[in-house]
Amino acid sequence: MSVLVAYSTRFGYTKKTAELIAERLRLAGKTVDTADARKVNQAQIDGHSSFVVGSSIAAGQWKGPAKRLLGRLAGAGKPVAVFVSAGGVMTGKKPGSAPDAPPEGTIEERQAEAVRLFAQPVCAALGLKPVAQSAFGGRMAFFGKEMFNSWDARPVETWADSLAGTLS
Repeated sequence: MSVLVAYSTRFGYTKKTAELIAERLRLAGKTVDTADARKVNQAQIDGHSSFVVGSSIAAGQWKGPAKRLLGRLAGAGKPVAVFVSAGGVMTGKKPGSAPDAPPEGTIEERQAEAVRLFAQPVCAALGLKPVAQSAFGGRMAFFGKEMFNSWDARPVETWADSLAGTLS
């Protein structure tokens, strides 16, 4: 059984997340390929038994290529896991809060909020019932200045390890 991990990214952290997920799935004995969602073709969809699709979130929206790929996978009848890189939500800070304000909620609570806000509505609109959903941090820069970087490998590794059995 082979897994395709596809991603759409703006600042590269969704790709970094996808590559770490692929690495962890390989450690669990899976055959895994990674691809930019813009480049996934029908032969790749036909040739893989399951999928992990991730998108960065910008202004509350999925990247178009990842969303279109999910639409194509919705009718494929194969297991699909979904993740978002929702760096803003994962910081645990409200927009406009002081830079030194402490984060609100646990990582798990922030993940659940990002999944509720960004993953669930897209999947529901496409008629896709993912086998797993999660959210991870990311990075945002504005005019070359880093606004935040909330990426952390540990939640990615934990989720990827749990996917190994789910995608069997």
